[in-house]
This record gives sequence, C-alpha cells and structure tokens, in this order.
Amino acid sequence: MAIRNIITDREFLTKSSKLVDNFDTRFWELLDDMHETMESAGGAGIAAVQVGVLYRACIVGDIELINPEIISMKKLKRGEEACLSIPSERGYVKRHQLLSVQYQDRYGEQKIADFENFAAVVAQHELDHLDGILFTDRLEEK
Repeated sequence: MAIRNIITDREFLTKSSKLVDNFDTRFWELLDDMHETMESAGGAGIAAVQVGVLYRACIVGDIELINPEIISMKKLKRGEEACLSIPSERGYVKRHQLLSVQYQDRYGEQKIADFENFAAVVAQHELDHLDGILFTDRLEEK
C-alpha cells in the first residue's frame, strides 16, 4: 500500500469518472492505496478522482463503493462540509440523512448499503465526486 497525492486541481476534479469493469489486483491496489491515503489525511471518505484516477470508485469509512448508484434518499438536512481536495474551504450543504446505495464490492459482487446521518452525508459527497461535482458547487448561504 502507498499514500497517494491528493489532487487539488479543480479542473481535474470536475471530470466525470468511468465505470469500473476490471476487478483485478491492480484495481485492488488502488483501493488499498485510497484507504491508506484517506486515513493518513484524516478523512471520512475519498473518491478515486481525488488520487488522480477517473474510476467510479470511492470509500466511505470502511466501505468500498464501486460503480455506486443511489436507490433511495430521505430526510434532507443542512450541515457543514469540507473536502480533502479543497482544504481551505468549508461550507453548508443540504444532504439527505438516510441513504441506500447499490454498488459492487472489490470483487465485482452486487451489494446494497444503507447509510445514516454523517455516513450518509459522506457517501453523497463522495458520489458527487464521481460525477465531477464538488461540495462547493452545492454551497448555501449561511
């Protein structure tokens, strides 16, 4: 495993990521590196684009979400957010507090995960990264 550089180039971060279709040891190495990078930076989540790879893959806590799709969202609430790729900014964003996501695991197996509260916010933040959306695009006035 290795700690990778966290991308701060907003132009790169706004690119859309492509579907993962090769679940091999090289891809697993990327996921392992993402875990180590996130933990080293003190983050709660990370997307592959944040380490320079345009794959639809992200990590929320300990859960690896590959090719994720939100299948339900409930209970909208406003809260403060930050991002490893935009360390100098914080702001308020409305996110759902209950979230269900269909995804593939590192082996390509289909799964569903339910997230609540902070984990739901992190999941939405990371899934936004996969579509080139930054939390700063969703900021609300104080």
